[in-house]
Amino acid sequence: MRLHAKIAMAAGGLALLGTSLLVTAPAQAQGNPACYAKSGHLYCGNKAGVSLWRYPRYSDVTKDVVDRLKSNPSYFQCYVSGQKHGGGNSIWYKTYGDVNGRSGYLAAENIFTWKDPFPGVSHC
Repeated sequence: MRLHAKIAMAAGGLALLGTSLLVTAPAQAQGNPACYAKSGHLYCGNKAGVSLWRYPRYSDVTKDVVDRLKSNPSYFQCYVSGQKHGGGNSIWYKTYGDVNGRSGYLAAENIFTWKDPFPGVSHC
C-alpha cells in the first residue's frame, strides 16, 4: 500500500486528507503587499501602530520610544543587529515615524518579511 493511501486511511478518508494537506500563507502576510528591496532600502508590509525605539532593543518605554509607525506598508532605510526578539532573530530595521518624523528602530518581528535581514537591504 502506498504511503498516501495509508495516510488517507489513517485520516479517515480521502476527503479529509485533501483538506488536511492545504498550506496557507502566514496570517501576518495575508493581504499585505509583497516586500521588496530597492537601492538598499526595504519596502514592506508591517504591523501598524507600533513603537519605534531609539536603539535596536526593547527598553524603557518612557524614554526610549521615539515615534510610532502608523503606515502599512512602510519604507525601511536599512537594518542592524540588536536585541533578540520574538521573531527568533536579532534584526531591527531603521525607519522614520509617522507622528513626528523621528528615526528609530523596529524589530523584524513587526515586519512581514520572509527572511531577515531581507536580501538587498543595506546594513546601517
